[in-house]
Amino acid sequence: MKTNKAHKTAVLVLALCIPLGLQAAPPPQQVIQDATEQVRSILKQKVKQGSKAAKAQKTRLKKIVDKFLDYHELSKRSLGPHWKNRSAEEQTEFTRLLRDLIEEAYTQSISDNIKFTMEYEEEEIDENGASAAVMAVASAKNQKGKTVSEDLTFHLYLKTKEWMIYDVEFGDLSLVHHYRGEFNRKIKKESYPALIEAMQKKLDEIRSGKVKPGTKPKL
Repeated sequence: MKTNKAHKTAVLVLALCIPLGLQAAPPPQQVIQDATEQVRSILKQKVKQGSKAAKAQKTRLKKIVDKFLDYHELSKRSLGPHWKNRSAEEQTEFTRLLRDLIEEAYTQSISDNIKFTMEYEEEEIDENGASAAVMAVASAKNQKGKTVSEDLTFHLYLKTKEWMIYDVEFGDLSLVHHYRGEFNRKIKKESYPALIEAMQKKLDEIRSGKVKPGTKPKL
C-alpha cells in the first residue's frame, strides 16, 4: 500500500514539475468537444434579452470562443495577398473588426439553436503533427420543428502547444474562402478603406438591431 501511494505521489509531483509548454495538448476533437459543452452550459441559463445578465452571458461566450478560434490567423488567411500590404496597425484593426463580426454572428446563432447536437465522425492529424481536421455533423430543429443537419470540418493548427481553429467548412464552403472572395472583390472594385468602412457599417447595423447577423455576411 505504501509503495502504491508513493508511486502516485511521485507521478503527481512529476506532472506538476513538467513545464506547461512541454505537456501534451488535448486532441483536436477533445478541444472542440470541451468548448461546445462549455458553450452549452452557459446557454442553459435563461436570460432576458438586453438585460445585464444577457450581456454578461455574451461576454462569457466570447471568452470561450477566444480560447479556441485564432482570429489573427483567420484574418490573415481571409485577407489573402492584401494582408502583407497592410501596416501592423491596419492588421490589428482588420482583425478586431472581423473578430467582432464573427462573435456577433456566433453568439446570436448559437443562442437561437441551444438544443443543437454535434456528432463527431473523424479526426485527422497531419504527419508533421502541426495541423489537423475534425469532421462533424451539427443538427438542430428549425422553426417548423424539422431537424436540419450540416456537415462541418474544423481546421486547426498547433499554437504554443494548443490546438486552435483557423477555418471552418460548412458543406463545401469555408469561412476563409468566403471571406477572401468578399474582401478581394470589395478591395479590387473600390479600395481597402472602403472594405473597412463596410465592415464597420455592417457591425454597427448588427449591434443596433437593424440587420440580423450571419456567419457569412455580405458586404
